[in-house]
Amino acid sequence: MMKPRFKFYFSGKIMLTVLAFLAFFRCAEEGTFLTEGETFNDVGISATSTVPAGCSECTYVVPSSAYTQTVDGTKLGIKPGAVICLAATNSYRNINFKNLIGTADQPITITNCGGTAILQASGLPYTMKTETSKFIKIRGGSGTTYGIKLTGGHMGLSIEKFTTNIEVNNIEVYNVGFAGIMAKTDPTCDNATIRGNFVMRDVQLHHNYIHDTKGEGMYIGHSFYEKGVTLSCGVRLPHIIEGLKIYNNKIVRPGWDGIQVGCTPKGAHVYNNTIENYGYLKVTYQDNGIQISEGTKGIVYGNLIKSGTGIGINVVGYGDSFLHDNIIVNAGTYGIFCDERTQINLSGFTLVNNTIISPKKDGIRMYNDFVPGVVYNCIIVNPGSYSTYTYPRTGSDAYVYKITKTIPLTVANNLFTRDVNYPKFVAASSYNYRLTSASPALNKGKDVRIYNIEKDYYLTTRLKGTAYDIGASEY
Repeated sequence: MMKPRFKFYFSGKIMLTVLAFLAFFRCAEEGTFLTEGETFNDVGISATSTVPAGCSECTYVVPSSAYTQTVDGTKLGIKPGAVICLAATNSYRNINFKNLIGTADQPITITNCGGTAILQASGLPYTMKTETSKFIKIRGGSGTTYGIKLTGGHMGLSIEKFTTNIEVNNIEVYNVGFAGIMAKTDPTCDNATIRGNFVMRDVQLHHNYIHDTKGEGMYIGHSFYEKGVTLSCGVRLPHIIEGLKIYNNKIVRPGWDGIQVGCTPKGAHVYNNTIENYGYLKVTYQDNGIQISEGTKGIVYGNLIKSGTGIGINVVGYGDSFLHDNIIVNAGTYGIFCDERTQINLSGFTLVNNTIISPKKDGIRMYNDFVPGVVYNCIIVNPGSYSTYTYPRTGSDAYVYKITKTIPLTVANNLFTRDVNYPKFVAASSYNYRLTSASPALNKGKDVRIYNIEKDYYLTTRLKGTAYDIGASEY
């Protein structure tokens, strides 16, 4: 009898996504260890750009329209370094930006002027879209300012059709019919779209606020890395992404996954995000805080994930991901789940200094049959499945559940307890999981300097005492 694994129902997740799209449109490596400092060979956007003080400073101001607009850089003569503005005083439905070709030193910027610009696209396929564009920035301000707001479309922001080298920051996306931000070019019978012919590079999504979506908060990369899609021209494999950073975003009430990443084999950096009330629509297998999907190597750290219906962090990509200094509270099933789905001759799963509080099921569940794994310096409190296991399982399996006793997993220097008061957090009731001076986690961690972790969840320096502390906080 084949042992139960998530991989047998993962295809259902993909099928649900495909059916959702069809229904809608018919109707209308650095080394063995991965670190946050991993670099890529692609060319990024190096120049900075600022929001203009007034609309008069813009190269082009998109006019008001009650209909779908296309802003075509070729037709408008938009040059590298141009600033395209959405005026706060104008009314917009949905906008397709295409043929915007900047350079690394002179990216083309899409921003707001004269205040907050709002695109209201109720009943339309998308609110904002980019096509055949390169080296562009979509900027809505800085800090906690969201100067561009997208609402009402089936997609919030769709980054597609050969768009590459793009940065998106400080936009708000809400009340959309599916994903808040989607980034991928779907494979078609056009050979230019398939793996080996197109690579999406240097995608940076940061300081955005996404909430109340009917699908994923962020859906980045294709879901069918291994098998591709079957079209009239045969099997077509989707492109990969090289150079992906998703950080400092706030995602609240996504109907499905908070962040889903696929087809990123060289390292998807997902860090310092806050994800709350994820998977609220309770669609089975579509309800995780962060999902690292097929063909993806994930570097996931410094995230706060709380109060969802599914897994906190679900890793079903390459057998090569690094998760550290995440805080996961009240996960709907497991705090962290790891299973190798693509490539088995890799360095494995590294789970270090995570804090997991009151998951409905296991704290960590590991299905790494082939690749090695380590679980070091983690605090796991009150796993919901503790009292449900019977012989030969015991309550201790609820902290770190191994699919078999013989999988290549090393578990050491962790703190496991059913009592949230035992670790002596500063204020667990208000989500402050810093350690107090009386914590039994102090100086009890394994030496993990080999992993080059410089900061804890709270961005304070690691190893301030004589030894590492356990959990996502270094006292």
